[in-house]
Amino acid sequence: MHAVTRRPVIPKPFALPLRLIPRKAHGTILGSILNRVFRSELEDGELDFLEGRVVSIKVSDLGLAYNLTLKTGVISEAGGSKADLSITGTVYDYLLLISGKEDPDTLFFQRHLVMDGDTGLGVHLKNMLAAVELDQLPLPMDVRPYIDRLLRVYENLPNLTARS
Repeated sequence: MHAVTRRPVIPKPFALPLRLIPRKAHGTILGSILNRVFRSELEDGELDFLEGRVVSIKVSDLGLAYNLTLKTGVISEAGGSKADLSITGTVYDYLLLISGKEDPDTLFFQRHLVMDGDTGLGVHLKNMLAAVELDQLPLPMDVRPYIDRLLRVYENLPNLTARS
């Protein structure tokens, strides 16, 4: 779908300001965004398999992790709860997923996004993500071009390209 020869990563100094913000604040903001983006999936019960489970979203090049759970149909920050499933990737890999430039199967099978923990839960989540029609998500149309531009910036800055 979207091939690059080297995988870009954010240099550590650029990640420092984000790491100064409390982890709980990051998780709360991410939970709020995900509740908005997946509103119809939540209403239809498509995410009920996550009820009471903790998924850790780790962003390796930022050194950040977000523990999220589903409680009574709402995605929220799970604090220091032990994760049932961890998904690890770089900002670039998550941008590829969000933009639809790469499908979840490709990112997971090529180990750009790595799952650890409850594999059944991970496969269910991956399949749910693969089934979501990105054009149907309530992302403002004016946000999509910015995601595409950010991907191009990542790919064109040689000092960000660090791993294969």
